[in-house]
Amino acid sequence: MAAASASVALLEGVAAVRERRTTQELVFGFLRDAILSGKLRGGSRLVQDRIATELNVSRVPVREALLQLESEGLVRMEAHRGASVVWLSPEEIAELFDIRGLLVTDAVRRAVPGLTDEQIERLEEIERRELHETNMAARARLTHAFYATLFEHLDRPRQTAMMDRLEREVERYLEPLERPHLGHAELVDACRRRDADRAAAIAADHLQHVSERAVEGVRRLMSAGEALRPNRRSRRP
Repeated sequence: MAAASASVALLEGVAAVRERRTTQELVFGFLRDAILSGKLRGGSRLVQDRIATELNVSRVPVREALLQLESEGLVRMEAHRGASVVWLSPEEIAELFDIRGLLVTDAVRRAVPGLTDEQIERLEEIERRELHETNMAARARLTHAFYATLFEHLDRPRQTAMMDRLEREVERYLEPLERPHLGHAELVDACRRRDADRAAAIAADHLQHVSERAVEGVRRLMSAGEALRPNRRSRRP
């Protein structure tokens, strides 16, 4: 059965986009937030003409935004079928988390010994904000900011780009669920003591817990019929 065409007209933020006659960056940010928050569900078709009309913009920035979303693994573009929101299988999600875990733990070991006091202060501030944040999308942004701060002097651009890409691909599978709040207090403490091995172990345990939660939640949604089953064509080479 073909997936229903997704409407964005009633989503939060439409008015702001319309008022600003958005550029490609604004369309991209709007659609990306809608996908990451689960408001645009996996498998939903994204019709360029309809989105352009509902946002009151031309087709050009919409197409550019969809291509950028495809490069991040959030949207699939197919000839004669158009664009749709990617939804991976539990096994694919677990695999992405495993790969991300390997990259992140290696990066933590490399980054922690060289952390500055100023970086530690920023990590502590982000951790405090995470503790009181209840909005899921905002909490995801804080998590990204935490690791961006941790790795800002890593000087391994390819590894950093791969970690960012994997984070974007897997993060949204927690958004439709009750996101686990594990916090980063222990990790901040290990960073403060410049204990790279301890920090890496904490990061690995954190990601493993989040992976298990994401896989469990997606399986539950699929069993209840609340999420579309992955299309095998979504598998990437």
